[in-house]
Amino acid sequence: MLSSGTHGWLARLARTLTALLVCVHGACAPADRPVLGVALAGSSVDAARLAIRDAEAQGGLPLIDTVVRYERGSEAGLAIALARDLVATPGLIAVVGHSNSPSSLAAAPVYNSAKVLQLAPTSTAVLYSSAGPYSYRMVPPDDQQGTFLAATVREMFPAGARVALFYVNDDYGRGLRASVLHALARGAYSVPLDIAHVESDFRPEVIAHATRAAKEARPDVVLWLSRSLALHAYLPSLRMALGNTPIIGGDALSTWPQHVQGDERWAGVQHVDFVDLDASVALRAFASRFEAEFGVRPSGADVLTYDAVRVLLAGIKSGANSGPLLRAHLRSLGRSRSAFQGLAGPVAFTEQGEVMRGHLLVTVPPPSVRPVQP
Repeated sequence: MLSSGTHGWLARLARTLTALLVCVHGACAPADRPVLGVALAGSSVDAARLAIRDAEAQGGLPLIDTVVRYERGSEAGLAIALARDLVATPGLIAVVGHSNSPSSLAAAPVYNSAKVLQLAPTSTAVLYSSAGPYSYRMVPPDDQQGTFLAATVREMFPAGARVALFYVNDDYGRGLRASVLHALARGAYSVPLDIAHVESDFRPEVIAHATRAAKEARPDVVLWLSRSLALHAYLPSLRMALGNTPIIGGDALSTWPQHVQGDERWAGVQHVDFVDLDASVALRAFASRFEAEFGVRPSGADVLTYDAVRVLLAGIKSGANSGPLLRAHLRSLGRSRSAFQGLAGPVAFTEQGEVMRGHLLVTVPPPSVRPVQP
């Protein structure tokens, strides 16, 4: 699915010197300027649109064309097909995407082969670091996150505590699980439950089996290495089986505002994040504006998407009008030129294309203090 001229922001863009290139099934008009692609899902698409619109309003939008595609899932086949479709666009030099580690990893060889810069906003899989020279990301890899999660467990629970580990059986979940188990092995913690699930397989019998196993494991803490939609499906049964046993999740839980309204069972769930939406006046203003316009409170992923688009637009405006030149621009940030100042903080990258950023632990508040969804 593509963005279309029916959106108000497209109408505004059409009235400026910046054109919007709309592609249908890979058939595009010849490009006479650099093309920036967006391959994302959910509210991250809105964040990308907002970044383009803000750059236009602030005079920071270079002469480019933009192709926006909605991801329909994280399956490898879908990601590869979408990436191939995008690189067939004349003039494509960069893509912001994809939405998660499995789809970003699957698409990476396509972009690297075409020398198209890929900037993944939230993909944390360790393997992405070796996906190719044109594979960049806005978050650190899961081996660092696993160390952070294990350190969190050590700080909160004494030696001998029992850990129940749930993970999604894909590149994200398997990689984060491996790094967590490796880090936990350095302490005296037992893992009586280590169970995988398939994303979107929320059959009652599957959930019932997992929660029975969790109850038998008698954990002191649950580590949830999967996404917020999955936890939302499992949470009623987990709370019934385990009461208020603490639940700590990876960064994929950061999208919980999109799945939670007044559900009190989410209260107290903790998760890794890379952005504190209350950390600055600018972030609070962004959150308020985003919620007012799009009807959902943004997540850290939306802020990272916004910053990813803005850093690429800044590079293109500086004269980086090809994939290799844009890659050189990103490599120069924090070295021969100043780091890019994003909403979430300074943006500079390691030699492996990983942004230099720390981890935060965020707690889901009770319904009475959560932002009200319009």
